[in-house]
Amino acid sequence: MLKPTLTSRHAAGITAVLGLLSLFPPLATDTYLSALGDIAEAMNATSSATELSLSVFFLGLCVGQLIIGPLIDSHGRKGPLLGATALFVVTSVALPLVKHIEVFNVLRFLQALGACGGMVVGRAVVNDLYEGREAAKVMTVLVMLLTIGPIVSPILGSLLLEAYGWRSNFVVMILVGLLALVLSLFIVPETLAPQNRIAAPFRTGSRTAVKLLRQRDFIVPTLIAGLVQGGMFAFITGSSGVFQGVFNLGPLAYAGVFAGIATALLVFGKVNTRLLDHFSARQILKTGLPCYVAFALILTLLSGTRELWVFIPPLWLAIGMVGLLSANAMALSMGAARHSAGIGSAVLGAIQFGIAFTVSSSVALGGSDSPLPMALGLLLPASAALLLSLRAKAV
Repeated sequence: MLKPTLTSRHAAGITAVLGLLSLFPPLATDTYLSALGDIAEAMNATSSATELSLSVFFLGLCVGQLIIGPLIDSHGRKGPLLGATALFVVTSVALPLVKHIEVFNVLRFLQALGACGGMVVGRAVVNDLYEGREAAKVMTVLVMLLTIGPIVSPILGSLLLEAYGWRSNFVVMILVGLLALVLSLFIVPETLAPQNRIAAPFRTGSRTAVKLLRQRDFIVPTLIAGLVQGGMFAFITGSSGVFQGVFNLGPLAYAGVFAGIATALLVFGKVNTRLLDHFSARQILKTGLPCYVAFALILTLLSGTRELWVFIPPLWLAIGMVGLLSANAMALSMGAARHSAGIGSAVLGAIQFGIAFTVSSSVALGGSDSPLPMALGLLLPASAALLLSLRAKAV
């Protein structure tokens, strides 16, 4: 339930700002997918080294959350949020100015450290203000807002690439980052009272993290959330090679297909908010995971096709299940970590993006001659999530 000191209008404003902050990761990945070839050419780099900037970014998101999580339990939510957002802006300024792919990838790692702030703080703030199904609903709203990035970013990135070149993508990141910084300063409140903050954040945080990792009602939905979202990162990493290489789409057509598939997250997120009026997050996960595996299996079986209209429907449904399942799993995780929201959010996010890094790297190494690596990047994590839920019986 909503804290009584917060008006509904202010709550909506906070959710909107947290949603804007959550756009940083997709904005920093999806806008420049169609420009990877141009970046490789500009820096005289191989395509593999350039694609590595995606995996490095996911790794930075993983590491960054382990850093910011303890800080927000010790210093409050707002200060670390503003610092992380400022880091995102500064690195976004530097990235289009460098000329070597090695420096570019290091800056991408640092950019990810800044980008993760909004995600960690967002989950912690939701946990501070809401409980139960209301928390799941707000988390779903954030996931739905997050989908604006994958829907808009590829098209925007392709248009900017055609008109102004690949560096213009980073100008958009700078402008969005500055807007989020100002709005965070004036709209997002401090939701952690001084008396509830911890001393020695990293020492205390590490002990708390170990306790959470041993806690079944936390670790099971956390792993499920990471495995479910792994499919989205398989799609992000493999989509350029599949649609532009295998299906021979141009940059703008690819961006349109990518955006169309990403709308599944929005549609299924809306379905989830309706389902939460009648079912618990646990019930939705239990029923939805087999459906996710089924759609991913169909996609894998069709990965030999060269007909785009055959390949897209199962991919759309599989990606949609990510939007339906991930918010519920995250709400269950954060509910189990209610009294250690910062650390809980950090561990949740680190595991998610640790899995994302593994899946993304595997898809990249699998090559882009066939849709099969991307399809397996959805099927294998989805199957692992289903087996985990059946074995643990905690979801």
